[in-house]
Amino acid sequence: MRIALDAMGGDHAPEATVAGAFAAAVDGFHILLVGDEAVLDDPIKVRGGLPPNLHVHHASEVVEMDDAPRSALRRKKDSSLRVAFELLRNDQADAVVTMGNSGAALAMGMFVTGRLDGVLRPAIAALVPQPETPVVLLDAGANLDCRAEHLHQFAIMGAALSEIAFGIPAPRVGLLSNGEEDGKGTDLVRSAAELIGADPGVDFAGHIEPAELLAGAVDVVVTDGWTGNIALKTAEGILSHAVDRMRSGIESSVRGKVGAALLKPVVKAQLGHLDPRTAGGGLLLGIDACALIGHGSSDAEAVAAALRFADRLAHAQLPDRIRERLGGGLREQAAPVDG
Repeated sequence: MRIALDAMGGDHAPEATVAGAFAAAVDGFHILLVGDEAVLDDPIKVRGGLPPNLHVHHASEVVEMDDAPRSALRRKKDSSLRVAFELLRNDQADAVVTMGNSGAALAMGMFVTGRLDGVLRPAIAALVPQPETPVVLLDAGANLDCRAEHLHQFAIMGAALSEIAFGIPAPRVGLLSNGEEDGKGTDLVRSAAELIGADPGVDFAGHIEPAELLAGAVDVVVTDGWTGNIALKTAEGILSHAVDRMRSGIESSVRGKVGAALLKPVVKAQLGHLDPRTAGGGLLLGIDACALIGHGSSDAEAVAAALRFADRLAHAQLPDRIRERLGGGLREQAAPVDG
């Protein structure tokens, strides 16, 4: 398998992306570093040159984090992000990994590789860390306005990812709502519950509240992109605030420092799964590609983890498995995306 890495994407590119590629290459992965050859030259030389399973594919432009997706798609046709997807479309790569602009990645994926047959709306699937296997949450921001049919497909695609990536034979799917009772939620939530609940191919657990998302009560959580994105950012913000407060308290006294030293092994064992560097990244589901988006702040370890995860999903032929779950056949005529 060959992985096309957007070597220019992310807050710490290209140093972090190149370092992560070198770390993953030790395991035998074949990686294409897509980016400006001149810019990539220094971090490659520092590491003694490229090993046999690492190659550079030149791309002259970079999609910045603040670039609008449509603008990046139209105006940066030689960007490292777009070229990475073109390599996949032309069978020169089997997966794409980027730490860059998620909206632009979705636009590039849809335009360059296209949607899977039958997919109404591609979605971004985020992985919420858990001690055993992550919870798949989708949509995490690709579709702000959804219909019930879209959420039904998200349930099918999310369950396919959970089964393929984490070996869960019959993933339990929950619908994010403001209460567990059937009558709770918006018209969208109630309509989606009827569709998902009537699908014999989905193990539907009903409505779940946000606390259950963090508790791992189900394997897949379905919601619209607006709600999903806010839920994720709220959880991340609360966790970050709690860690900052704890660190401040620890550093304020000798007793705090001693207590922290004693508790460190326990905390590491219980909360180690929350380390974003081990999560692997989110997935673009519903496009005809295996594409993974890491966090913009990813360091080399996170990049290497994303590359390993992408290789595993490419071997499992994730897009084909999702296509099978959806049953093939275009259910709705997809609107063309301008390039």
